[in-house]
Amino acid sequence: MKKYILITFFVVCFSAQAQVGYWTAYQFDVNPGSEELVLKLFDEYFSKYGVSEGVTVTLFENHFKDPDWNFSHQILFNGSLDAMSNQYSSPPNDAWSLFLEKMGNHIKGHNAFMGEIDAAYASGDPDEFPIQRILALQVNEYDKWLEAYEKYNSKYNKPDRLTFAGNFTAGHHHISGGNAWVVQGFRDFKGAIGGHSKLPSKYSQKEHEKAWDNFLETSGGGKIVRSFLRIMLATY
Repeated sequence: MKKYILITFFVVCFSAQAQVGYWTAYQFDVNPGSEELVLKLFDEYFSKYGVSEGVTVTLFENHFKDPDWNFSHQILFNGSLDAMSNQYSSPPNDAWSLFLEKMGNHIKGHNAFMGEIDAAYASGDPDEFPIQRILALQVNEYDKWLEAYEKYNSKYNKPDRLTFAGNFTAGHHHISGGNAWVVQGFRDFKGAIGGHSKLPSKYSQKEHEKAWDNFLETSGGGKIVRSFLRIMLATY
């Protein structure tokens, strides 16, 4: 597979373990009527050629859209620093070039950026959480916010939610777009619509509320600047 991306997609990386990972992000619009064909092209290529060892690639539909993040689809690659480096360093090949050419007939690029993932918590495989809410935040002190995020979620993240967070390192406007991001993955739309507070937990509601209040008090402050909800269509 050609690792230099020539078409603008949207890519975010994540890991099911609480450790640093790396991501590149591309997003695009699919021409009306080409949705099934784009999914078919994605499946045909990646089911045959895959990606570099240690990298995962996922196709998402952007379902509930932010006015500025109003692209229709995302393709996501994720992995360790070495795996992502290999992904982008391999020489081009004919199969990848043909895939890009075919996709280019049916999509229009939106934008691209990259960053890091600094913490993640889940009780299962990321594939089990196909409905995902994405939040971009402007936090006052990133390190302080991340420490509070890890403290809260290491104990109080519920079994039916995947959550991971990180920052942006290139291709993103940190003032209007935020300097931190959070992904909240759910097993179904009921979980996504109800949110974390509606999911079952071994802790009481009072315990959760107390822990959340402590997070707000110790995170240094911040605000949500944009959000959207995506649906996982395929992953390899």
